[in-house]
Amino acid sequence: MDKLVWHGSVNKIVDHILAMHEEIGEFGELVYAGMDWTDPALAKRSMELMATEVMPRVNRAIGTSVAAQ
Repeated sequence: MDKLVWHGSVNKIVDHILAMHEEIGEFGELVYAGMDWTDPALAKRSMELMATEVMPRVNRAIGTSVAAQ
């Protein structure tokens, strides 16, 4: 499970994604699965951070623009 499920801060998730990219090379997409909606505000915040913080940092680090995808 440690390699299949990631959780934590924005920095930790960015690090996981970049490490995976370094290990396997280019990949087409990530699947974001939010299973616990006990706290809807927390779940929405998690998705928001993925879109506004995590992926922009990852794209900058690997030199990918969203428009190019």
